[in-house]
Amino acid sequence: MARMLFIVARDQPELMDFLRQDFAAEEAEGAIAIFMDRRRSPRGQAVRPSESDDPRRDQGRNMEVGSALRELGCAFVREQARTSPY
Repeated sequence: MARMLFIVARDQPELMDFLRQDFAAEEAEGAIAIFMDRRRSPRGQAVRPSESDDPRRDQGRNMEVGSALRELGCAFVREQARTSPY
């Protein structure tokens, strides 16, 4: 089963605390992970994409996450499986 990720906007520490309390059991089981957005690029510049088969998919996902962070204060995404470079 894929792990789900809650990404919380840096300006929403209260939301981070609430989610950690509300989903403590699921986080302890490893079913979800809750963390602050770590992206640091200036507004309007692309965030360095993660390693994947299709960089365009990562760019689209980054835009969706950024939009959700601005509008809702958090984003909920399925963790991508890491692929071996070999």
